[in-house]
Amino acid sequence: MPQRIILCTVLIYVYATFCLAAVKPPSPQQLKPVLKDAAQTSLSDWKHQRKEIIDQWIMALGKPEGYDYAPEQKVVEEFETIDFKGVIYLQRTGPESYQKVLLMTPLNLKTPAPGVIIPFYHPDGVCGYDLQNKTRKTADRNATYFGLHLVKQGYVVASCEAYPFNLIPLPAECKNRDDFKLWQFAADFLNKRYPSWTGMGKLTYDTRKAIDLLVSSGLADTNKIAIMGHSLGGKMAFYTGCMDDRIKVVIGNDFGIGWDFTNWSSPWYFGDKLKIMRKNGLEHHQLLACKAPAPFLLIGGEYDHDGSWAYINGARKVYDLYNAGNNIDFINHKSGHHPSWEALNRAYLWLAEKLEIPKPDLEFLNELKQQQLQLNK
Repeated sequence: MPQRIILCTVLIYVYATFCLAAVKPPSPQQLKPVLKDAAQTSLSDWKHQRKEIIDQWIMALGKPEGYDYAPEQKVVEEFETIDFKGVIYLQRTGPESYQKVLLMTPLNLKTPAPGVIIPFYHPDGVCGYDLQNKTRKTADRNATYFGLHLVKQGYVVASCEAYPFNLIPLPAECKNRDDFKLWQFAADFLNKRYPSWTGMGKLTYDTRKAIDLLVSSGLADTNKIAIMGHSLGGKMAFYTGCMDDRIKVVIGNDFGIGWDFTNWSSPWYFGDKLKIMRKNGLEHHQLLACKAPAPFLLIGGEYDHDGSWAYINGARKVYDLYNAGNNIDFINHKSGHHPSWEALNRAYLWLAEKLEIPKPDLEFLNELKQQQLQLNK
């Protein structure tokens, strides 16, 4: 019986502190308008205000002191599957950290091709393949294999792993890199070594390094680079996309755009610093507004829900200043954390339209859908 109690306690802790936890969404009235006076704010006024907002978010993310290191990048492996050609890189992202990046290219690559950055826990989680034995993963998560979806459409894809997996050696207390305790150890390390930096700041920094790799490859059209992410990867895509002008289009899937929608206060994101940010009035519709007029699409199904419209509509007022109101949208399929196949079809058609490339052939998506349905019977 004591062991059962301990196990239940651990599971409750994991659920409460790590898993996404949706709560009642705020009403639109609780969000402070981005524009000080929407009726009288000109585009010139907004551009001045935008700089102030960006500076606030840069300060909120923080920056590391003494973060000096020599750039280093090496090819770990090159391989080919029936779906794409792959190159696995290991590149330094700090004095004590390396980042694994998987570069996926179409079998019949036509350069320069549109490019997409897909951040996630590990590249394996979005490429649809077990990178150790180069075999297709089971179909249960087919809807989240964004890298596989996009490379089959002709995109060059760079998928990067996330901190904490690339920050510290595996602690003796952790059985493997999937051990939940690793997140806390990494957050503690980051806070002790770089107290002015946040976990979200580290995630954004590393994602931008993956953009560097994609751009330096010479395979991607630098005028047609997008970023797309699911869950944690959606958080990374949102922040990096909004703060890096090299990203022309942003798609985030169910990352929880409201502070209370998911676990933004976890130490590996913002920790206690979130209290100060909220006290200072920082909300995500402000950061999103700074991306205008570049296209942004939010896909929701569980942690992004009807309450997310307040953030989309709050930022839309700035998009309207650019006459680009149709460049910001929200698809709420209401069917869970993973995107629905209908939502994915709409998102990929929207992406091609916004990047001004030919309409993609999405028959491959239907094949993946049928495989997943067959597995779930």
